[in-house]
Amino acid sequence: MRRSRRLAAVACALAVLALTVCLPGASARFSSLTGNPAGAWTTDGVTAPTGFSAATTCAPAPAITLRAATSATAQGSLTLPAPAGTQAGDVLVAQVGRGTSATSSTPPAGWTHVRTDSYAGGLASEVYWKVAGPGEGSATFALAPGSTVTMAGGMAAYTGVSTSDPVDTSAGTSSNGTTVTTPAVTTATAGTLLVHLTTSARDAYPAPTGTTERWRQVAVTGTGGVSGGDEQFAGPGTTLARTSSAPSGVAASWVGQTVALRRAPGTPSAALTWTASPSTWATGYRLERSSGGTAQPPRDVTPIGATSATEGPLVNGTAYTFRLWAYRGTWTSTSRTASLTPAC
Repeated sequence: MRRSRRLAAVACALAVLALTVCLPGASARFSSLTGNPAGAWTTDGVTAPTGFSAATTCAPAPAITLRAATSATAQGSLTLPAPAGTQAGDVLVAQVGRGTSATSSTPPAGWTHVRTDSYAGGLASEVYWKVAGPGEGSATFALAPGSTVTMAGGMAAYTGVSTSDPVDTSAGTSSNGTTVTTPAVTTATAGTLLVHLTTSARDAYPAPTGTTERWRQVAVTGTGGVSGGDEQFAGPGTTLARTSSAPSGVAASWVGQTVALRRAPGTPSAALTWTASPSTWATGYRLERSSGGTAQPPRDVTPIGATSATEGPLVNGTAYTFRLWAYRGTWTSTSRTASLTPAC
């Protein structure tokens, strides 16, 4: 019995030796496997994809829309109520018209000045913006203490505006006559909202033709006033100048302004592409996304002939790393890496 067992063991050893000698490929794999049983077979057995790369794609943000608008008039100090329903993250645009250009108003904390335009020392209009906070309240724009200068203005809350850089461009003009012109501007980005503002020493003009009126406020003295209207502009490019006629038909000094609001950035995704693994017998790929040192669980991409995938939504300005490898069961290839910091 012992002799039979010894003969069987010798026969097995000779069979393995014959296999490794007669089949060099098997010999190489066997030697590799026995030398590094944890990973050599998997590395040799499945070939990695090549040419792995990542590019940003952007889904456009929703169009800018009006939440609500308010207006008011006073002398020396103008308080504009927050528009009804204003929510944190809305962008507020305020127009402050005044009967003199000799002095400027002092805005509340948090408001950013866009521009001031005036005519002949007797009329001026200021434009400001602010990102609304939780429970946003009214805003008071004050002239020098004791001032009795007539003031009138309006405020609008908009959704879908970039909160980091809300103004794409702006322009202003002034003159004397019966027709106010809000000037053309050239936008750098697509999907802007154009806010057209008028200020007059004689009338509260209607919002310019081609716009939707958001406020129209007669000054507290009954003479002069302001108005605001808006319109969508696909862009980028040069807009149309808009006009409005004096209801009274009486010539007076006026200021016209145009402010282009920038749409919020789009939502980015990663468009991933590669050249397929030649290991056509493999199942497919595993794809891993990581950022800030944290990796998400890998997901499967099949079949093995696939050459692209999309990862998203992502966050603008965040650095991402993607790893891709081919697999069949527990056999895996080496991984390929691509990096991306999206900006829409």
